[in-house]
Amino acid sequence: MMLKVENLSVSYNNAVAVDNISFEVKKNEAVAILGANGAGKTTLLNAIFNTVKKSGKVIYKDRDISNMHTKDIVSMNIAYVPDKRTVFNDLTVYENLEIAAKDIITSKKRRYFMESLEHIFERFSNLKEKIALKAGYLSGGEQQMLSIAQGLIREPEMFVMDEPTAGLSPKLTKSVFEIVSFMKHKKITVLMVEQNVNKTLQYTDRAYIMNVGKIVDSGYSETFLKSKSVKKAYLGG
Repeated sequence: MMLKVENLSVSYNNAVAVDNISFEVKKNEAVAILGANGAGKTTLLNAIFNTVKKSGKVIYKDRDISNMHTKDIVSMNIAYVPDKRTVFNDLTVYENLEIAAKDIITSKKRRYFMESLEHIFERFSNLKEKIALKAGYLSGGEQQMLSIAQGLIREPEMFVMDEPTAGLSPKLTKSVFEIVSFMKHKKITVLMVEQNVNKTLQYTDRAYIMNVGKIVDSGYSETFLKSKSVKKAYLGG
């Protein structure tokens, strides 16, 4: 098991945002957390990475990370792209990727980083064209792609994304899902929160559906993709 969440709850000012949730993600799976706005999806991810006060347990690769600092969690070969872009606006695209890959540069020869950089640019050709440009001058979509590239260059075993296609053009949205497919091919475990329901179900193995802080259904993505009643009841479609 790659990730296991047990009885996770989060409350804000006595209002329950995540209500006693349990779920799991197996190694090499791509799993989606779906639901309407306000269902508690982002709060759930925040709780997993311990950026909000919570109760319950989070197990990553058989290790209890429930009370670990966020920076220590992401150092465990797990990449996290939150709903707010995390690029350094005053640094160039190259410098942003260099910082993200600092552990690789430290543990291996710098030549390895340059090779990794080339592999990244095979997936993100638009970033290669702007390698010397400060990230603050990139479009919102390009910054999102840079955030994902920062995660990938660390060669994670698990990649967690919160609304990666929010506000993106159809072209960049397609690119994000192509990257999800690439991660599956590379056997990177994926957990993603996403509003683009149909596309997400096409590119993931399983899905959990949240509604008002609870998981109300779970199953294979292919099954949900064919279920009009489920999409109408919980996903606005």
